[in-house]
Amino acid sequence: MKYSKRVFAALLALALLLVGCASGQSPEITVPTEAAPSSAPENPEPVLREGIETVLIMGLDKYERPEETLGYTNKLQADFLLLLVLSEEEGRVDVLHLNRDTMTEIRRLGIGGGAAGTFVGQLALAHTYGSGGSDSCLNAVKAVSNLLGGIKIDHYMTLTMDAVGILNDLAGGVTVEVLDDMTGLDPELQKGATVTLKGDQALTYVRTRYGLSDSSNLHRMELQQQYLRGFYQRLAACRQEDPDFLTRALARVNDSFVSDCTVNQLDRLAKQVGELELGDFLTLEGEAVVGDTYMEFYPDPEALQETILRLFYKAP
Repeated sequence: MKYSKRVFAALLALALLLVGCASGQSPEITVPTEAAPSSAPENPEPVLREGIETVLIMGLDKYERPEETLGYTNKLQADFLLLLVLSEEEGRVDVLHLNRDTMTEIRRLGIGGGAAGTFVGQLALAHTYGSGGSDSCLNAVKAVSNLLGGIKIDHYMTLTMDAVGILNDLAGGVTVEVLDDMTGLDPELQKGATVTLKGDQALTYVRTRYGLSDSSNLHRMELQQQYLRGFYQRLAACRQEDPDFLTRALARVNDSFVSDCTVNQLDRLAKQVGELELGDFLTLEGEAVVGDTYMEFYPDPEALQETILRLFYKAP
C-alpha cells in the first residue's frame, strides 16, 4: 500500500479497535429468549441479519513485522482478536472479543502455500501459517470463521505490538488502577496502585499473564479492556486539543499495519463507524485449562451457538 493509504488504514484500525473496547458494558453474554430458535413454539429456522459487514482486528505478539518471504510459517501469533459486526441498516456495531487460547480447527499451509490439512490448536496460531503477511491474515480469518460456524468475515486488519508503547506515550500515558501484582516485572505495578503507564509499562500491562494471580488469557483480556477504555479517554482529549493528532500518531506506527481493505472501503467503513451506535460487547463463555504445554480455552458449545445467533441472525 502507498504510504498515505497505510496511514489512513492504520488510523481506521485503531479507531475501530477503540470503539469496540471502550465500552463500559459487561462482557457477560445474556441472550434474549427470542434470539434462539428453540424458544419459539414452532422452532422456526433462524434468519441471517441482512446488510451486516464483519471486520477482524488482530494484535500480533512481536515487536517487528518481518518482510513477507516465500516461507509458509512465521512467528507472529495473534495475541489479540476483536471481531466487529457492523450493520448500517440497524445503526449499530457489535463487538466480539475472542480469546487467543480458544481451541479450534486451523488450516496448515504446505509447500507452495496450499492447504495441507488441519489441526485443532490455539486460535492465535492460525496467523503463524503463511509468510506473516496477507496469507497469514487469511488463514486466521478462516480459523475464526470455522469457530463461528462458517460465518463470512469480510475484512481484516493487523497491528504489531510495538505500536502500543509508541501510541501510549504520544497520548500522554494511560492511567489505570492496577488489577494484579506485576511488581516482579515493574516495581510500580503494585495491585491496587494508580499508575500512569509510560512506554514499555503499557505493553507489560496489556501483554503479561504468566506469573499473575490468574495466568489465563481471560484475565489478560480484562486488563486489555481496562487499558483500552483509559486509552480512549486520552485519545479523545488529545483529539480535542489537536484534530490532526491521530494522523500524526499513526504515521509513527505505519509499518506495523496490514489490511485487505481498499481506500474506498476504508473511507466507507470510517464513515460508518462514526455514525453507528455501539451495540453488544461480548466474550465467549467456556473453560480455560492447562493443556500439555500451554493454556487452552474451550468454548461452551451451547453458549457459542447462542453468541452466533445473537450476532449474526435475527428472529424469523
